[in-house]
Amino acid sequence: MERTPVAKGWRLSTGALPRIEVPAWLRRMLRPVAIPTDWTRVSAAAIGIGLPQVLGLLIGRGDIAMLVSIGALCASFSDVTGSYGYRLRRLSVAAVLGAAGFAAGVAAPGPWWAAAVVLLVAVPSALSSKLGELWSSGGAHMLTFCIVATGDHSALPPVEQVGWFLAGEVLLLVLAAATWPLRRAAPARGAVADIFVAVRRMFDADSTIAARQQLTRSLDTAHDVLLGGASMSRSRVRDRLYLIYQRSNSVVEAAVSVAHAGITPPQRTRDALDALAHATRTGEALPPYRPADSGSPLLRALDESIAELTETVSQGRRAQGIARRAGPRLSFGSTVWWQTLRMVLCLAAAEGIGLLFGLDQAYWIAMTTALVLRPNSGSVFARTVLRALGSILGVAVAVGLLALVPAGWWTVLFIVLLAGKLPTALSRHYGLFSAVITALVLLLMSQERLYYPQARLVDTLIGCAIVLVVGFLLRQVHAGPSLRDGFADAVESVTDYVSRSLAGAEQGRSALRRRTYRQLAELRSRLQQRLMSPHGASEAEAWWPAIILLERVIDAATEQAVRGDTDDQQHTQLLVSTMRTINRRLRAGSEVGPDDLRAELEAVYRRITEA
Repeated sequence: MERTPVAKGWRLSTGALPRIEVPAWLRRMLRPVAIPTDWTRVSAAAIGIGLPQVLGLLIGRGDIAMLVSIGALCASFSDVTGSYGYRLRRLSVAAVLGAAGFAAGVAAPGPWWAAAVVLLVAVPSALSSKLGELWSSGGAHMLTFCIVATGDHSALPPVEQVGWFLAGEVLLLVLAAATWPLRRAAPARGAVADIFVAVRRMFDADSTIAARQQLTRSLDTAHDVLLGGASMSRSRVRDRLYLIYQRSNSVVEAAVSVAHAGITPPQRTRDALDALAHATRTGEALPPYRPADSGSPLLRALDESIAELTETVSQGRRAQGIARRAGPRLSFGSTVWWQTLRMVLCLAAAEGIGLLFGLDQAYWIAMTTALVLRPNSGSVFARTVLRALGSILGVAVAVGLLALVPAGWWTVLFIVLLAGKLPTALSRHYGLFSAVITALVLLLMSQERLYYPQARLVDTLIGCAIVLVVGFLLRQVHAGPSLRDGFADAVESVTDYVSRSLAGAEQGRSALRRRTYRQLAELRSRLQQRLMSPHGASEAEAWWPAIILLERVIDAATEQAVRGDTDDQQHTQLLVSTMRTINRRLRAGSEVGPDDLRAELEAVYRRITEA
């Protein structure tokens, strides 16, 4: 049958019917991340938010119950699946900063003062994104619940309001602390570790085809967890896991070849795969692995790929420790200040609309703006779209529930159920999270007769529109260089740092490192924005491994400088010359693509670590 031309974005199916071809960026934005349910977080959120409502009905103090539940809600936003210690640290920082922001909002004597306080708190909140994941999360909660407090009309004295809010945060912190016996690994660690588990099981499976399909599902899940979701924030640990995921390709290919040939690997090879899975899941150190000298070519290829990946994991762990001991990377580049300016301008517009039109509880507009523009949380465009769609769904759910369910105890039951859904929605998809949190907050407000679903939906859409309009205008003012030029500038800065570090020059090295990290942080922020945008998503994903490798090159050079391994000047000059050549080729045009840059940076990284 002759095929007729079709428009771009469509293709012919088997029955010659047109079918929409969904772009990768849209699939990534709409598809939830496949993360297992963390029942410890579900239980903590359901009890922490629901228990105050139960007690409030029993004693007839719904106003106090509302404040305690909102405090627990604040803390639940920061309760992430991860190591037990990190989880408690994150909750503690969020509790302190959330209470500080709430206190600032409650203390505002009037609407105009409230708007001024919100704009004042917005500056440190935006800048905190460069202090690490803990402080970034805490800073976001400080701003969000400062805005919430400006819309609170409780008759309780301000000190009591802050006290009950803090009590809710402490309640959830205590509940999280009580889950110590049930602690578990972070989803990203587990997703990457499952790749090596699937490879290991492939050698024992009765059906090689079924085992390969399971391996494919593990690879897809790891990709979705590491790069999917509009609200996924980035961290050094996640970047290291992404590199392990990428380097696992050689292990997977060799293992599939061995299984296809019907060869049974020796026990030491299987033990090495188990060790890789365990170290990836827990973050513990890996024992060294040396490939066997004998065996079939396929087995040797598998052994060599395992040995290379093991060394990569160990080097990344050592370099991360060296970089951590070298000091924090506190730096504020132009991108950070533009993000701060965007936050302030959007909040000023949100507060101004509420004051100008005298909207009742217009703080919802500013809260939407703050949540969408939260730093280090992926694409602003994706979060804006998903926030609007999720709010529409959440309002529909709340309206339906309150029309069918009697007020009082039945409403509390659904509050508990929605609170239990909150942690899973937060981890899997921002749109789903927006729907759950909208419905949950409306149900909480209905207990105090503060239920205005249509107004809340309108306020949310106004906040999303403000972000899109102001963001578009600022983009025209501050478009920034192309990704290729940005990487060329970054390679040049990294080259200067490598040259100084490997030459043993101590004077000015720390300042140069901070300046280089600042430049990479700005470039990383631009990549995050493009990952979920209609234009440039595939380009951003192609360039992403290169920025991770540039950071690892800096870490490796720092490690050599700290150890004092800087005597081989000829080796240093050769490395610096290679990197300057890479920089020149990048600036020359399209001669070096993302894959070429990644391969050359990997070679540079290996040569630094082998020095």
